[in-house]
Amino acid sequence: MRKVLILAYILCMAAIYLGFNTSVVYANNQELKVIPHLDLERFQGTWFEIAHNPWFVEKNCFAMIAHYKLTNEGKIGVTNVCRKNGFEGKISKMNGTGWVVEPKTQAKWKVQFIWPFKLDYWVIDVGDDYQYAVVGEPDKENVWILSRKPQLDQKLITLIIESTKAKGYDLSKLIWTPQHPLHSKCLAQWVEVPEEKRDNRAC
Repeated sequence: MRKVLILAYILCMAAIYLGFNTSVVYANNQELKVIPHLDLERFQGTWFEIAHNPWFVEKNCFAMIAHYKLTNEGKIGVTNVCRKNGFEGKISKMNGTGWVVEPKTQAKWKVQFIWPFKLDYWVIDVGDDYQYAVVGEPDKENVWILSRKPQLDQKLITLIIESTKAKGYDLSKLIWTPQHPLHSKCLAQWVEVPEEKRDNRAC
C-alpha cells in the first residue's frame, strides 16, 4: 500500500509540474519557425554579433562581425571575422558561401565554409527596419543575435531574449560578444573594402 501511495504522489507531482510548464514543454518540442519573408537585398551587408550560444569556432573572439553579399550567381558570399583575445588581437577570418534552400521565405539557407560540410542557417527574427536579426538552426542549439551597430538597446535585447526563449532555445549559457564602438567599426570597414585594396592591417 505504501508503494502505491508513493507512486501516486510522484505521478501527482509530475502532473502539477507539467501543468505549470506546458508552455515550456510546447516550446521545446515545436518546430523552429523562420520569418515569413527575408528581403535579401536589405539583409546583406555588415552585422555585429551581440551574443551567441557557445560555439568552438568563436572561442576568444572580440568584435565578431558577419558580412553578407549577394553574388551574380544568386548565392550569398559570407565573411565572418573577429579579433582573437582582444580588440587589437590577431584577425581571424572565414569565407564561405550561402544559398537559399526555401525560396518561399528566403529565410532558410545552407552555408558552407569547408567542403563538404554544410551548416543550417535560419533567420528566425528580424527587426522591421532590419537593424537587428536572430539566426538559428533547427536543432535549437546554435543561435546568433546580430545588430547593425556594435551595441543594442537593453530593452530591445530583453525582448529578443524572451522571444528566442519562447521559440524553445536554452539561453542559460549565452555568451555576450565583446564589441567596441571604435574597434568594431574599424574592423567592419576593413571587411567591407575589396580584397585587392586591403592591406594586412585593420586601422
